[in-house]
Amino acid sequence: MPRIDHCSAPAPDPLRACSLTEVAERLCVSLKTVRRMVDSGDLKAFRPHKSGRTIRVSEAALRDFFDAAS
Repeated sequence: MPRIDHCSAPAPDPLRACSLTEVAERLCVSLKTVRRMVDSGDLKAFRPHKSGRTIRVSEAALRDFFDAAS
């Protein structure tokens, strides 16, 4: 499990969804690490469009991840 470091966490907005790149920046890990966390189920993510390739992580999922890690 990567070290949790709140590098640049903006004020939480429960309706906001972050890109994987934004999540990587907030966790201070690589994009590849975030993708692994999503693939393993450690971090919940969703696709906002049925046939799209875009993946997003909600603020609630990030909060749950932080709570589980601490």
